[in-house]
This record gives sequence, structure tokens and C-alpha cells, in this order.
Amino acid sequence: MSSPPKTRPETWVPAGAEKDVAADPTAPATTPGERRRQSVTMAPPEEPRSRRRIPRLKKHAVNLVWALLAAAIPWVWFLVRDLGSVTQLIALAIPVLVVAAFLGLAISLVDERRLSTLIVAVAVFGWVTIFGPRAATPAPPPVAPVRIASMTVGGTNADANAILRSVAGSKADLLVVVEPSKKVRAALAKTDRFPFALTSGPVVVLSSAPVRELPLPKPLPSDFIVRLQIDRPEGAFIVYAVRAGDSLLESTLNDPLKAQALRDAASDERLPVVLAGDFGFSDRSAEYRLFDGAFRDAMRADANAKSTAATFPWTLMFVRTGFVLTSPAWCAAQTGTFDVTGAQTDGLIASVGPCRS
Repeated sequence: MSSPPKTRPETWVPAGAEKDVAADPTAPATTPGERRRQSVTMAPPEEPRSRRRIPRLKKHAVNLVWALLAAAIPWVWFLVRDLGSVTQLIALAIPVLVVAAFLGLAISLVDERRLSTLIVAVAVFGWVTIFGPRAATPAPPPVAPVRIASMTVGGTNADANAILRSVAGSKADLLVVVEPSKKVRAALAKTDRFPFALTSGPVVVLSSAPVRELPLPKPLPSDFIVRLQIDRPEGAFIVYAVRAGDSLLESTLNDPLKAQALRDAASDERLPVVLAGDFGFSDRSAEYRLFDGAFRDAMRADANAKSTAATFPWTLMFVRTGFVLTSPAWCAAQTGTFDVTGAQTDGLIASVGPCRS
């Protein structure tokens, strides 16, 4: 009886190998060991997690650096804001520019989340540049204060009776009326609310104490500035009644008041000084910073100063061109604004006097 044929181990073919051979008859013959290695798929070695984190960290670091650099760009403004009339126009338009940039970045945020850093930077920049110059600066209350009101009445169609009602409603001891028409000047001269009145060029001053005009130092323009002395029983003081040019843009570009000369002349006075009226420049301008460094902004005594522009489009630009400025030794209290019928700016009211020590 014959035994069954023995199977040789070296001729054993893994399952599925016959198909590969049949599929490609021209392929070279392979040994059984090679066939076994071909049938096994080895997984690639796993990369350590620490190495995988490095590219991600580099990417986040680069993105953070670019975001911080972009967020720092708006603050370059503080290096160039005093370089000329062009920068003063930009300062005037900062609220509009900030809103436009904020909206543009907010829309882009839908596609790129990294812009959130820029949005925060623009918001902070807008807050500092717009509301910083009008933030409250608390000080001691004044002693024996005088109540001063300033109002700008532009145009020949102003209602004299309405102006008189605004004057009576101010309850001021000293009223500076800038740019009144002939009709308004005549009505103010007849009012019995104030015992003393003085008219000089574009300014009418009504006072409860004697008032007299003083010579104006050179080179200050007499068309825009009137220098006065108020002789109060508590002590005399000097008033510079100020009016701006014909328009805000003209005043911003041409500096009709000669701000540097006005600041120097008022700083050299021996008596306490009050500057009041429509200065024609905003509190974001280089001219305002000249005065803010030498005088006290009375309208920032009790709370944040309010915008004075009362007509479109200036109301949208947070413009404040009316000021009551005092010597550093004088303080203010009970400040605010009031409506002036037909005027382009609101009136200002403040109680000023020597600071209580």
C-alpha cells in the first residue's frame, strides 16, 4: 500500500498569493519568505506627541505676533498727531474713522477669528482719543465763585426774544455772547437783567460787576478776541472772550486765533484769567492740548465734558469747540450745557473761582 505524498513546507503559498501570481504571469518568481513579507502591512512608526505640538505652537506664536503688531498700529497716531493741518483734520474725523474701521473688522471677523484682537485695539483707541480729552478731572470746589455763561449766536436770523430767554435761563453773573447779529445786540443792550454791558466787535459781555475793555497784546487778532477786566468785590480777574473763524474747517486749517500767542498772553497775566467762547478747534486738536497744559478745563470739573455741536453732521463727530478755561489756581463746579435757540452750538455754564485749599 502506497503512502500519501508529503507536502513540502517550502512550496506552501499563503492564501491569496495564487491570485497574484495568476494575475501577472510575467512577474518574477519569489521565494516563500518574500511572499510572507509582502502579505503583511506594517504600520508606520508613530511620531511623538511633543514633536507634533511644535509646529502648532510656532503657528500660534506667529499669528499672535502679527496680531499684536497690527493692534499697535493705531497708537502710532500719538506720534504724528501734532505734525500739521492734515493731522488736525484727521483728528476731527477720528470718530467716523473709528466707527468705519470697527464695522469693517466686525464683518471680517466672520471669516477670520484672529481679527478679534484688532477690534479690541480699535475700540480702545477710539475710547482714548475721543473720550480721553473730556474725561472728568475732579478738583476742590471754588471759593466765592462767579457763574459764567458762554454762548455763540451765529447768523442774522437769530430770534432776539429766544436769545433773551436763553440768557435769563442761564442764571449767570457774567455772560459772554459771541457773534450776535445787530438785532440781537440791540436786544441784549436793553435787557435789565445785568447792570453792566460792553460791546466790542463780535462780542457782547453782560455782567453783574463793572466790566471794562483792555488793550489786546500783539499779535492777537482783534477780530476774534476781546480782552476784559471784571472788577468783582471778591477780586478782579481777566476775561478773554473768544470767537472762532467762519467755519470749523477754516479754524482747523488756518488757526485764526493764533493759539500759541493767545496761550502765552493769557499765561502772562498777573490776575486770574478766564478764557471763554467758541475756539473753533476740537478737544482732539493740538491747539486744545496747548491750552489744556496751561489752564484748567472748567467743563471737566463735575463730570465728563459734553459735545457742544448742535447741528448735523457735527453732532455725529462728537465735536466740542466751546470751552471755559481758567487759571490753574481757579477751580470750577456746577458745570453743564444749555440749548441756545437757533444756534449751531450749545451754551456753556460754570461756576469758577479760587480753589478751596
